[in-house]
Amino acid sequence: MIFFIFFIVISYLFAETRPPLLIPPLTPYNFFDYTNQNSKKPKIPTSWGGNSLTQETKTFQGIPFTTFSLEGGAWIYHKKVKLSAFSIEVIGEDALMGFLKGGVKVEDKENNILFTAQKATYNKFEETIFLEGRPVLYYLGANNKKTKITAPIIKRYMTENKVVLQGKVVMEDGDYTIISTNGTYYEKENEFVLEDFPLIFGKQIFITGERAVYNNVLKITKVQNKVLIVQLSHETKSVNTENEFESSKSLKNISKKEVEEKERVTTLFNADMLEYQLKTENLNSQIQLTGNVNIYHQAYHYSGNSIRAYGENFQNLDTKEEFSFIDKINNFKLLGNSFEHLESESYSHVTNEPKLEFLDSEQKTKAILTAYEIERFADRKEIVARGNVIIQSEDAIARGQYATYYEESKKIILEGNPSLERQGSKVSCGKVILFPNSNQIILSEGIHSKGKP
Repeated sequence: MIFFIFFIVISYLFAETRPPLLIPPLTPYNFFDYTNQNSKKPKIPTSWGGNSLTQETKTFQGIPFTTFSLEGGAWIYHKKVKLSAFSIEVIGEDALMGFLKGGVKVEDKENNILFTAQKATYNKFEETIFLEGRPVLYYLGANNKKTKITAPIIKRYMTENKVVLQGKVVMEDGDYTIISTNGTYYEKENEFVLEDFPLIFGKQIFITGERAVYNNVLKITKVQNKVLIVQLSHETKSVNTENEFESSKSLKNISKKEVEEKERVTTLFNADMLEYQLKTENLNSQIQLTGNVNIYHQAYHYSGNSIRAYGENFQNLDTKEEFSFIDKINNFKLLGNSFEHLESESYSHVTNEPKLEFLDSEQKTKAILTAYEIERFADRKEIVARGNVIIQSEDAIARGQYATYYEESKKIILEGNPSLERQGSKVSCGKVILFPNSNQIILSEGIHSKGKP
């Protein structure tokens, strides 16, 4: 299913109140029993009116009622909520029910929401409004930005301050386009809850998961269970090219010049839970992933229990839990319990039991380095380890206080009173040079041997 969704993503990539008209009192509405003294439900203030009125008696649910047909600017007020339409059929003087047709609008300025539709059914006793015929929900979010939600069926529960949407639900607000089979909007919390793997399309990002909660005021999206994120970006890489310069004597000098190229990159994120903060006036965008986290990038693979990704294209990473970071280009793996990766500064830092594994072309471990801390300087293509450095290769153990791994030449220089243990003997010297892929070791500067001759 992940690959199917991935394919879709890439290809996709508003009071005026008047009293009711004076009509003889209506008697047979005890069926609703909303004025019964024993009822816990309080009496709801309601008024209605229109430009023209027709009164008649009809049978509703087997009981005769006086009904009022309103035409031309017809309206009903339920507390502070205004319902309007081209025509409204009102059941009972107290508007126990209302059937709205044509140009339906439901305005709740207190909650900053507006509904439009072709038809609606108002139920005073249940305090619900059932909208159909291309219904639309509009509500305001951060900076009064309008959010639009459409669905075949929309039902508003006024006492619960929630809206239930059924069918093909589509939400649009400028930051996202969300498609789902159903959804519930909680007005007081400003939260839009979606179930059954909604599809969330943003600017160069796609998100899905079993359940999503979107708050368009705080600009926070939370997704639970089987979270998948697809991030599209254009990243800069440096390449070497040869440029020809012609001298005054028509002689050509060849020189290497480093240039930058833009390439399209797709990054996949998997996790059990996601909290995605969109950029606001006071906060920068970031992703917080928790539980079985994996990040698949063309240059690396990250795995762990949690990660925070932030910065441009979410390339900066940090965690305070156990992790693994495999550099697929330079063939090494960083491990530990505290990790900071600043792509924007070409810098990585590992502490709390850090470990560096040197890998061959088949991603098999050839040697392991441990230390108090490990730093990587990507622009210099160097990895520096400090404090009680131990390097274990296939048949030797080297110890020292400071080590530098040069990624291009694939060699380690170990310093700080280094020593080498191999085949029962121990050698101390000023410097140990190791080549982890070939298991070659070079000792230099004041060699002292102990153990077997």
